Amino acid sequence: MSNNRKMLKVLSLAQIVFAVLCFVMASLVFNGTPRVEGDVDIPTFLMVNLDAVLCTVAAFLTAFCAIDGIKGANRPTALGAHLVVAVLVAAAGIAACILSPAVQGLSIVCALDAVLAIAAAVFDKKVRAEADR
Repeated sequence: MSNNRKMLKVLSLAQIVFAVLCFVMASLVFNGTPRVEGDVDIPTFLMVNLDAVLCTVAAFLTAFCAIDGIKGANRPTALGAHLVVAVLVAAAGIAACILSPAVQGLSIVCALDAVLAIAAAVFDKKVRAEADR
């Protein structure tokens, strides 16, 4: 197994941890959001919930990306849509960071998830290039 395949596997295992962390953080935001019964204004309520939805989407995509990355590290022909999903994870993580700076912990987790996705996409390209040789 080459160093690029090993690195893709390590990144994919880290993505599993971040997928679980994103799920937990998003569920905490959903459950801890003040209701619109006068506790908070409607735009703030919608922005916080939008951030949690984007983080949940990023978590689902991260889990899918991690599974594809682990399979692809073992057998590069099984990478499939890993690169596309990694780009989608990065986009969802960055969007979650930009749209709602109100929830700092969630934004940090989504930003780190996006960085992991970008690194996984880079090593995806390297593993594919090795397989084409």
